[in-house]
Amino acid sequence: MIKIREKWEYLPINRKIFVIITTLSIGLVLTVYLILYFLLPSYYQRYKIKSLDNRLSIISARSRTSNLHNLKESLSDLSQKENLGILLRDVSGKVEFGNRELMFLPYANSVGYSYKDFKKTMVIYTKDSISPYFLDISMPLQPIDEATTVILDLMPIILGVAIVLSIIASYVFSKWVTKPLINIIENERMQEAKRKEFIATISHELKTPITIISGQLEGMIYNIGKYKDRDTYLKKSYDSTQELKNLVEEMIQISKFEILEKKSEVTDINLTYLINRLIKRQIDLIEVKDIILEVKMDENITIRADEERIAKAINNIINNAIKYSPENANLNIKLYKKENPILEIENTGVSIDEKHKEKLFKPFYRVEKSRNRKTGGSGLGLYIVSQILREHGFKYNIKNGKNSV
Repeated sequence: MIKIREKWEYLPINRKIFVIITTLSIGLVLTVYLILYFLLPSYYQRYKIKSLDNRLSIISARSRTSNLHNLKESLSDLSQKENLGILLRDVSGKVEFGNRELMFLPYANSVGYSYKDFKKTMVIYTKDSISPYFLDISMPLQPIDEATTVILDLMPIILGVAIVLSIIASYVFSKWVTKPLINIIENERMQEAKRKEFIATISHELKTPITIISGQLEGMIYNIGKYKDRDTYLKKSYDSTQELKNLVEEMIQISKFEILEKKSEVTDINLTYLINRLIKRQIDLIEVKDIILEVKMDENITIRADEERIAKAINNIINNAIKYSPENANLNIKLYKKENPILEIENTGVSIDEKHKEKLFKPFYRVEKSRNRKTGGSGLGLYIVSQILREHGFKYNIKNGKNSV
């Protein structure tokens, strides 16, 4: 029993659903079949008797206002429709209607009816006779017994068909239901794996600046070697805390998309105006590096998106282009529309090795291997960009041009 339970627990979900549905379907068919076998005969018998009683009550009521001839016609019609044995006798025993042999029903089966026949005797009056008539009714129940036998004989066939149909239906249904279910579960597993990997990477990334700050502060507290120059190393410790602050802020941004799953507030956005505003934010950095900025944008290009998130994504792209461009490089920003709006941001004087391109949108991935955030950043900028654009269903890619990206 324990082994069966263990096997069941490790069984794939589609097989579990298949087994459950098949078992339930066969069980349902058997239940219906048994109900028919045991309850149908008795129910049908009660139905036939009740129906006969109603017909006889109507005939009895009508006979009081009609003559014997009309009564015989009514009984003949009833006998043919209901397959009844009918005997109408007067008080002297004279048979007015029916077969004389029916008088011996209680004593023999020679007339073709079994002891299981339903028998009833009632008194009938007509308007043309003072004396009553005795009406003997015999209704055979043999067809009901035969129906029960037929049901029993058909059981193997019905059960076989039910099993085959149940298996086919269960297989189709299990595939139809479990496919999206399995996809959801697999996606959840992938997301969970990504979260675990992300958390592990976060721990490593946070450890570096914390260790640096801790070492610098400890050296200053105990006046160890070069750390006696507190003014210099307080400034370095402050710079490390700012790096840590920026890293934490970027992690918070990611948590909004992945963990908190904040719902997007989609509105119509003037993309031309938004990009111009974002360029102005970066103008000081552009001037410091003597970057030659060229902007070509069609007017009033609009998109439907979450303005805060799209602004964050575009700002990260522009900032990356400036940060990784050498001094006196060109920064070209183009916005135009074909079937859909297209934004191109190109910075010259650099290129990216093909082996790095696919990994640039992964968290904490940096082409610059020194892991120095002043030159290589946190490795979260393009990851945030990819999450925002993917959430909106916008296509994106990065490629090398002629001495440009």
